[in-house]
Amino acid sequence: MKMRPRAAAAIGVAVAMAVLSTGCSGSSSPAGASSAEPQRGGTLTYAFNTEAQSVDPATCAIGVGMHPCQAIYGALMYYDPESREFEPGLAESFTTDDGRTWTLTLRPNLTFTDGTALDASAVAFNWDRILDPAQLSRAATVARTLRWEVVDPLTLRVVSEDVNYQLPLALTEDLAFVGSPAAIEQKGADYGSAPVGAGPFTLTSWARGTEMVLDRNPGYWDQPRPYVDRLVIKTIPADDQRFNALQAGEVDVMTVTLDKYADRAENAGMRAVRTSMLGGTGFRMNSRGVLSDRDLRTAIDKLVDNEQIMNAVYPGEPTATGFTPEDSPLHSPGSAWPARDVEGAQALVDEYRARNGGAEVDLSLNISAGSPVLTQVGELLQAQLQQVDGLKLNIEPLDGSAYAAAMNSGNYDLIIASVGGAHPENLYKVFHTEGASNGAGLSEPAVDEALDITRASVDPAVVESAYKTAIEHIVSASTYRFWRHATVSLLSPDDVQGVRSAYQYWFRPELAWFR
Repeated sequence: MKMRPRAAAAIGVAVAMAVLSTGCSGSSSPAGASSAEPQRGGTLTYAFNTEAQSVDPATCAIGVGMHPCQAIYGALMYYDPESREFEPGLAESFTTDDGRTWTLTLRPNLTFTDGTALDASAVAFNWDRILDPAQLSRAATVARTLRWEVVDPLTLRVVSEDVNYQLPLALTEDLAFVGSPAAIEQKGADYGSAPVGAGPFTLTSWARGTEMVLDRNPGYWDQPRPYVDRLVIKTIPADDQRFNALQAGEVDVMTVTLDKYADRAENAGMRAVRTSMLGGTGFRMNSRGVLSDRDLRTAIDKLVDNEQIMNAVYPGEPTATGFTPEDSPLHSPGSAWPARDVEGAQALVDEYRARNGGAEVDLSLNISAGSPVLTQVGELLQAQLQQVDGLKLNIEPLDGSAYAAAMNSGNYDLIIASVGGAHPENLYKVFHTEGASNGAGLSEPAVDEALDITRASVDPAVVESAYKTAIEHIVSASTYRFWRHATVSLLSPDDVQGVRSAYQYWFRPELAWFR
């Protein structure tokens, strides 16, 4: 069943879907699309280049934390990047008549794996916990804009501070996960090592930095799912190593962003589900500290050589000449990257140093540790930025948890990162002053004004125009630069069925099965 909010909300969500469906290209067909009946059994092994920071529902909606959390908790709602529609999860519906007051209706008879009820009070408990400063939850940025009250065991009334027709996306990410209140209170600080949810799998073991093992939840509400008996999530940093493991049968599903691996997989008779995402492969620049100076950020922007990076690291793939592909309806001339200009960058760096005592500008670039591709990219960026006098760039690899912590806290100068996800509401999360993922601390009134319109309007043309305007000002602010438009591929052998893109690097494991 596809979820379509009623009355005025139906118009508002339709606006978001209309903009999205033309703003980002869709994914290919789910791997193993088959008319055969799904089969039960087996162990499904998935590999990615880094691991989750947390499986606590208050903090796991950060990057790859979505992976195991969707397995353990399920989600109140899901967003399908292929159909561009929201789908029900633990919630049967999420409806509104005015974009401010929403009604969340849960499925009946939901229970956590400890036997306690997953009801409206449990949802309220988890959202209240997100607001606790001790949790350091990124989702608190979203939760603070809402008020909620329990109407009955299956119903929660949610009121937004402002009209927000994009609110359903929060129930797929920041506010998606619901843990057992009894288990959270009983286990306290140990809860993160033994989480209790109502999702398709339960956590059995977690060897940090190596693998996480999850077993099938026999009481999952959506029987006969999940189809596999066990899910193993492996951390394998290097793309080549993951692909070799896939070919050797040691891995059943892997995520990769390089097209060459998807091409190799298809040439070898495997399946590749390719999904286009917002933004691309690049870096974010902080807007605090040294880089609060816009001219200095602009200088860095002028030094980046996209063509050199693409030719060296991603040969044969198209180079991103701006924030949006030219065939996107969100594309405009103002979304193009600034021209490369070493002389102009030198002048801006010299002026910055003259204003600030003359010292050399010493910056760091954080990358995910253990990735040869990102190491190569980092070295190229280092050489490009150090073409001017007085600017130094240090490369600092971080492991999965440290990387996620840096992203969440904004404790970086430059960090390799993408926007995340396929829904354009993610632009608000990353670039609005009040955005939940705005770790860089960007605060541009023109960006905020445009993104506010995307939430408040129900006119498709107005929403599309506002997204274009926001993107132009994001580019002008020199806060995010990438060289390759984001495409994520899920690779699997022919006998793995039901692999379907979900969120950014993830798939829904309860839908996968072996033929």
